[in-house]
Amino acid sequence: MNMKKTIITALLALVAIAANAAVPDSIRQNLVDFDSVVYMAEHDYAPFKFKVTRKNAKEYSALKKQLVKDLTKGKRSWQDAVCAYVAWFGDFHFFVFGNKEVSANYSKYARKRIEYWTLMDEYHLKSMSCKVDNDTWLIRFPSCDKTQEWAEQSAREYLNSGCPNLIIDIRGNGGGQDDSYQPFMQLLFDTPDCSRDGCMIRYTEASIKRCGLTEERLKELGLPTDFASTPEYVVWVKEGATFQYDPISTFPKKAAIIVDNSVASSGEQLVLDARLASKRTKIYGRDNTLGCVDTGNCPHFTPADRGLAIQYPISYSTRYEKGTGVDPTGIAPDVRITLPYPKRLTDNIDEWVLWVAEDLKR
Repeated sequence: MNMKKTIITALLALVAIAANAAVPDSIRQNLVDFDSVVYMAEHDYAPFKFKVTRKNAKEYSALKKQLVKDLTKGKRSWQDAVCAYVAWFGDFHFFVFGNKEVSANYSKYARKRIEYWTLMDEYHLKSMSCKVDNDTWLIRFPSCDKTQEWAEQSAREYLNSGCPNLIIDIRGNGGGQDDSYQPFMQLLFDTPDCSRDGCMIRYTEASIKRCGLTEERLKELGLPTDFASTPEYVVWVKEGATFQYDPISTFPKKAAIIVDNSVASSGEQLVLDARLASKRTKIYGRDNTLGCVDTGNCPHFTPADRGLAIQYPISYSTRYEKGTGVDPTGIAPDVRITLPYPKRLTDNIDEWVLWVAEDLKR
């Protein structure tokens, strides 16, 4: 893929309309600003080389040309062109955001997801830690933005309960920080010397600056500071890095993680870690997770200060290279829950939790 083609295409369009004095300067500016978004994607978006392949290169090129053509003729707004372009990649870590109008515009093109709030009377999950019955404890963990201290407290509450079985309900968990769920992994871990996939970072000066990483911090992380001689991709996390907890917790005897299609990013990483490192844990759900975990470390790009911003990932999992990626299909549960969706899912013990609790007793 010749990355200069994007700039050349836009410049040709500018030359073409420059000859027509009747064309407003606003259209010229739209083309320049749109090109800055495409340039960012092709130079900074980590999995670009996996997203645009020999199979779809013509489709991608046609999309760019059509959007430039529409902008040139004034048939499409700049915002709409940016939303359509970014959504084409189908990566929920790569998206456009801003006010309600921007969000609605992007949603028109974005990969579809299950909208549980339209299928239930109430879908607003709240953190909770409580006994389900004498055998089962429930920890509802709807966000990895929760503090690690909260997870530690709920883990202690479970251990003090004496219940042999544990349900960790992460429905609605769209992610946050991986560190937040480590106390749960300390409970579930039972497989020593298991190793995670590696992670590569697209190492461009613009992205590093947008992430707020100073030269001193880069040195602390063991990363180069001379971008002129740095490879385009560098190792962020080594392939096969092991993790384990000592000693292995006696409880739970059996564990379940309940997922839905809103589980993404760090929420999905929790599922991957548990599946890798805990033989006593099963994943339950009716739907796959969202499929938004193979990319990460996301700065924001604000093109031309035009009322929207773009989040994009600068790292990708080596699952891409191995052909074992989770995105976009998501993680399938080990056990499919065949019950209807609950009518209410907030701080209550719903029908799914009761069903899983009974299943764990078998």
